Amino acid sequence: MACLLEHGFLLECNEGVGGVKNVYIANWEFFSTGVTIDPATGLIDGLPGTSGSVDVFQYQPNRNTGAVTVVPTANLENGTLYYDQSVEITLGKLSNAKKKELENMSKAKLIVFVQLYDDQIVCVGRTDGAFLTTGSYQSGKAKGDLNGYQFTLNAQEPGQPDFLEPYTSVPFDNFTGITVVNS
Repeated sequence: MACLLEHGFLLECNEGVGGVKNVYIANWEFFSTGVTIDPATGLIDGLPGTSGSVDVFQYQPNRNTGAVTVVPTANLENGTLYYDQSVEITLGKLSNAKKKELENMSKAKLIVFVQLYDDQIVCVGRTDGAFLTTGSYQSGKAKGDLNGYQFTLNAQEPGQPDFLEPYTSVPFDNFTGITVVNS
């Protein structure tokens, strides 16, 4: 049976850290094919782009404001299971360029790569895509309040987010044809 347990886990050292270092977003259609997973490790070992360059756009959240959350949603009566995958991000400073890009993002089907503070990267929306589902654009009442954007990208996938193979020195340096755009 495919749902037999295989491992147990003991208490580990207190060395984990939460939060999101960077979020890389791209149009899903460029990744709808060509993503491969190593059957031995379960890690993504191939991304499209070998026949040309595929851009992923870097978004660096304000400190302590980025999060990725995965919630399994099971219906025992129907025998169904999917994983609700959410990425929250806050970008500081209102600007016309950010406004335009977020308008484009709100209309697009996306794939989202989330770089955690331990430098692991997870892929959200790989199978069915992710969408901007909520957000706010604000300048607060007090001078110390947020002047910027808060938004959530959401995917409902048949599995949990897959991890990418570790990079060597900078994200995606081990995937030929992937170009990180950060301006």
